[in-house]
Amino acid sequence: MTKISTLIIAILIIAVVPSCLNSDNGKSSMLPNVSGSTGELIVVINNLKWDGEVGDKIREVFVSPVEGLPQAEPIFNLVNVTPGNFGEYYITHRNVILVKISTEREQKVVFQKNKYSSTQLIITIEGKDDNEIIELLEKQKKAIIEKINITERDRWISYYRHSINSMNFNILREKHKMILHVPSNYAMDVNENGFVWFAYETPVTTQAVLVHYFDYNGENYFNEDSIRSIRNNMTREKVKGPADGTWMKIEDQLPVEYSTFRFRERNYAMLKGLWTLENGFMGGPFVTLITKDEVNNRFVMLDGFVYAPNDEKRELLRQVEAILYTVSFDIDPEEKTSE
Repeated sequence: MTKISTLIIAILIIAVVPSCLNSDNGKSSMLPNVSGSTGELIVVINNLKWDGEVGDKIREVFVSPVEGLPQAEPIFNLVNVTPGNFGEYYITHRNVILVKISTEREQKVVFQKNKYSSTQLIITIEGKDDNEIIELLEKQKKAIIEKINITERDRWISYYRHSINSMNFNILREKHKMILHVPSNYAMDVNENGFVWFAYETPVTTQAVLVHYFDYNGENYFNEDSIRSIRNNMTREKVKGPADGTWMKIEDQLPVEYSTFRFRERNYAMLKGLWTLENGFMGGPFVTLITKDEVNNRFVMLDGFVYAPNDEKRELLRQVEAILYTVSFDIDPEEKTSE
């Protein structure tokens, strides 16, 4: 459904992503890189508890299907490790949950960053008995999942800041008055006033980032109906399918997640859901962010979508979503770029 473009063969680093995030003690640069694959979660707990009610609750929380994907995929890929085996091989893993149960423990969840490796997240769940652990997992599941997802996203953001295409970066900065860290393996398929299209294509998958901006006319575009309308109008005009009369649209027969939040001192609204091809048979997940660019007095819509009919999509969508979060409008003319 995208324009024919040169296929760029590249390997995205997903097992180990270098990071520049700082630790609380300022020593993260001295730590090794994290190990493990994105979306993977090590659970350190003994076999008896893993095979019992606590393990059942852990699987219920962290292996339930991700919302907004066309096929069922777990929120995380779990790997169980006993405390005795949590040594040199696993100790630098990117995401770790330590389950600690004893009568002397206080019921609590503790988050630690950069303990054994740079950008590492360790979550310790403590309680006096199984019931306290299960209760904590139920009460804190949203916060724990969000913390892991944000940490994974931030790792990708850090990686993208060091893997950009200088020419595309400079076009965005000079012509479109924004900074967006699009990876070097993405091609710029469309470069028009008010609209830019980047895509990374392999023979079996497409990951794309769309940027659409328009003048501020006093309206509030942060509500769900406005975002749906703007995105559908944009894709109807710009994202055509392979056959005449086909175009991308939001699949309105399935739930769409809508939320508002503040990130880096800027307000955002977000939609997450499934796109489909009007009058066609293609589809996949998407994420859309909209924000006001106060510097240039305009609204900016950032959209990432995935087409991967025979592949898992969770991590592909995570990658394009992270690109959207690198946007900035406070441009430093002295900023330098490199391949």
